[in-house]
Amino acid sequence: MILGFRLLSLAALFAFGTASAAPPDDLALVDAAIRSGRLVQAQTMLDLLPDAKSDTFEVAVLRAQLMLAQGQYAEAERAFGKLAATPSDDCRVVAGLGSAAAALRHTEAALARLKDATTRCPADWRLWADLGHAYDSGARWNDSKAAYERASALNGPRASLLNDMAISLLMQHRYPEARALLQQALAADPDDRRIANNLDIAAASMGEAPVRRRGEDAARWAERLSNAGYAASLAGRSDDARAWLTQSIAAAPIYPAATANILSSLGPQK
Repeated sequence: MILGFRLLSLAALFAFGTASAAPPDDLALVDAAIRSGRLVQAQTMLDLLPDAKSDTFEVAVLRAQLMLAQGQYAEAERAFGKLAATPSDDCRVVAGLGSAAAALRHTEAALARLKDATTRCPADWRLWADLGHAYDSGARWNDSKAAYERASALNGPRASLLNDMAISLLMQHRYPEARALLQQALAADPDDRRIANNLDIAAASMGEAPVRRRGEDAARWAERLSNAGYAASLAGRSDDARAWLTQSIAAAPIYPAATANILSSLGPQK
């Protein structure tokens, strides 16, 4: 699903020494990498852990969270379920089970788990954001908005939460409102590629063509055209979708099969 598209960023990789335990600060860096979408970096950091420490509870939680971020929802649910059976009252585990259930469209189970998590740890903004996502999956828009606002009141990151609220609006086909929030989000964090992609999606859904940015390489431009084309197809703008998907293939065939499949589904131009 295009709204769930995550970008893998190859940032500088952190190496661990041969100490007997992974320092907590390093595990915090893994957590930060997962939450910011730097999934290749997070995977590499976890893979470099010493064998003796690779199966600790903290590391197991991070591995399950990484599976969730990578879209391996069934695997993540099993991993969090194993952690919950220890037994564990850790809010991250309860929330992980809820988020996996939401991604698998098990909405009622997701909401029950995430409400439990927010009751146990009401000061954790991330749990309220996860609850907002679950409400979105059940099309409970007022509830999701309230959950995101609660996360924001707890000093959750402005750009991230504006992006979440905008995705909720995109799901409701409220494109102008989503674009306004995404513009605010991008102003708060100009380097967040996911926000930039969602801004393209909002504009394309309204029939506005993406504009190539100065210095943008062919691969990134092709990616943006592909996102715009797919968004236009979902919004029923077949002619726009056809034009932008064709341009994407011409710019750089980085997603030729997927893009061609979308093109073929649009049928002949009317």
